[in-house]
Amino acid sequence: MGKQLLLEVSLISSVFVIVGLMWLALRHSAMNPSAIMQKLLTGLLAIFLIMAGTVKFFEPFNTMFTKQIALSGLPLPEIARWAGQLGEISAGLGFLIVLTLSKVLTKNIIRKVFYCSSLLALSIMFVAVYVHLIPEVTAEFLPLQSKPPILTLIVMLLIGLNVWIFRSFKNE
Repeated sequence: MGKQLLLEVSLISSVFVIVGLMWLALRHSAMNPSAIMQKLLTGLLAIFLIMAGTVKFFEPFNTMFTKQIALSGLPLPEIARWAGQLGEISAGLGFLIVLTLSKVLTKNIIRKVFYCSSLLALSIMFVAVYVHLIPEVTAEFLPLQSKPPILTLIVMLLIGLNVWIFRSFKNE
């Protein structure tokens, strides 16, 4: 297993450890199971997106991400790179606000932050799928060194599931 792949797997594993600790804290709470699931998904997305955006400031991820943008032919590559990194961090922080400040802020503000974060994260994931499908972007520059956008599609499904649960149960 390559050093880069080992680093990526360990980062993703740490996200699941943190969410597992959240589950341990929430499992005996008075909340209904759907509310617990929504909190766990929101926490997972928050931590994952903040981590994914932040690691791109450090090597080897900075070089990989810069190379992905350059090889994909996205317009304004320097702006696209910053927009991707800061967009992931912003969406993650938005989910973190929903997770931690839902009792402090109004339902309307929480709803807006939640949907804006979800839309931003989905937009970034759509661009990521596009980048994965560009033949010039080889697997060595992609997350988990995987040409099919498996991780990206999983994140998109989690965002969709989180929106569905939020709409179904959070706003009754």
